[in-house]
Amino acid sequence: MIQFPRNLHNLHQFKRNGEQFVADLDAGVVIPVNEVIWDVLNACSVLETDALIDTLADKYNHSEVFETLNYLSKLSEMGLLFSAHQAEMEPIRCNERLKIFMTASILESRKTTSFLEGAANHQLLKMLVNHADLYLPVSEKDNNRREIEEGLRVEGVQPIFFKSDRSFSPAKFIPKDCDGILALSPLTIGEQVYLKFNTIPVVLRLSNAALASHAARNTTLERCAALKHFDAFACDASWTQTFFSDLVPDVGVFHHIPYGVDTSVFKPMNKTKCKHQLSQALGNEEILQKPLVGVVSGLNPHETLRFMRKLRSANPNVNYLVIHSSLMDDFESDGCVNFFNIASQQDKEASPFIFNALDALVFPAILGVSPLLLLEIVACGIPTIVWGYSIPEEISGACRFVQVAPSLFDPVQLPVKSISQELKFLFENPDEQRRLGQEGLEAVSAYTYEAAGQRILNLFRDLRGRLGCQSNPAKHRLLFKKHYNLVSGEIESEAYVLSKIPMPVDLEQAIAMTLLEEHTPMEVKTVLESICREPGRAEKILENLV
Repeated sequence: MIQFPRNLHNLHQFKRNGEQFVADLDAGVVIPVNEVIWDVLNACSVLETDALIDTLADKYNHSEVFETLNYLSKLSEMGLLFSAHQAEMEPIRCNERLKIFMTASILESRKTTSFLEGAANHQLLKMLVNHADLYLPVSEKDNNRREIEEGLRVEGVQPIFFKSDRSFSPAKFIPKDCDGILALSPLTIGEQVYLKFNTIPVVLRLSNAALASHAARNTTLERCAALKHFDAFACDASWTQTFFSDLVPDVGVFHHIPYGVDTSVFKPMNKTKCKHQLSQALGNEEILQKPLVGVVSGLNPHETLRFMRKLRSANPNVNYLVIHSSLMDDFESDGCVNFFNIASQQDKEASPFIFNALDALVFPAILGVSPLLLLEIVACGIPTIVWGYSIPEEISGACRFVQVAPSLFDPVQLPVKSISQELKFLFENPDEQRRLGQEGLEAVSAYTYEAAGQRILNLFRDLRGRLGCQSNPAKHRLLFKKHYNLVSGEIESEAYVLSKIPMPVDLEQAIAMTLLEEHTPMEVKTVLESICREPGRAEKILENLV
């Protein structure tokens, strides 16, 4: 039987058509639950098993409770709902403020970060400082040092100044008793220092929008191999994990922690009034005469224009508004296709009115697309058609979905025909439009910046609990040599552990023992998989060593 207390994954409870579900945001699955299961999940992180059973006995009969515990035990063995580590293994300081050291990449990348993502990171920091002490290294040679210092202190972030030369690394200024390192822009060379040379959990914020280029995807694979067993990625989009699931040794290092959406700002408004405002702003009266479809393309400018030409040709009785947030705005609007770039605070303030003018949204769940736009537009009650790798967990059940296969280097397949069919179905079925709009509102209501900040801090607590669960193997004196096999008549390689009596050891295992002294298990697994002929051999070797 499963033993409590246990730490939970990031869970989100919701209802669909009168049924209860729980979304495991770390594992990327949705599980139907009953009242007994939900009561167990609410109490299992603080009560021991016997106390939990006694508590539930007043409400349910014993057979229901034990059947539920057996079911949850099976889910736990599958890696669902619960952390692999029991809560008592690490004294979690839920009521104590964590100390989080932030990498300087958030400042170094501010000129190459879109306004939308920069604003989201700012909101996330405002929530984090309410529950944790944040420290951020700032170069003394930064031209805007004084402005940055004042801004950070106003937000509650403690700046740490360092010299910008090779003799000083910001990693040297990590505060004592620090609980973790947070990199909000995790695709920089400097982060190798944090991943390789410290014993503090590192959480790399993996922005889906930053993965538009192949170079960024390869960098992510490199960072993934460098993660220690107490490090993790925090993905802002659920489909990021789907893309990398066949490319990394352990997809469990990806945790879905979306940004929030301010539903007091992004909410349903008078559609007719918003359409008139947009029509006047664009000088386009056709917006009042045809359905208006919002399109988030997620493609490069050339592919975006090709996509829109095909979509417009397949649906001539529709107006389009392409919504994006990029540093460059090279698009020119024509009669049926207009473009809206969210590149400033003024654009951000206008976006709720513009989103409410839409009759439908076409959104791609592919790499290179910010999920922020999805949450904000759905929060305005807009029915959504998603095409991409997988149904976004963010709005599971609240969209119509068109599947495309993930591809690392090939151009993204553009399912224009399927999207057009879904648009036609949507406009011919007002009840489906209302259903999707309402269920979308329910889905995004759980995604607040407060919840995002808490999920990140809970992830640090969970990772910190792993610090004592695995240690590097003790260093062995190994001897690799060749000898002549009299039977086969060939030169063969052998490995021995040197002691008073040298002990032979499997050559592949000896290679793993040597590599583990300087490299992470993920890196070693990558090497072993390339030299082991037997499938699953690499995993078996590492199971015996770590």
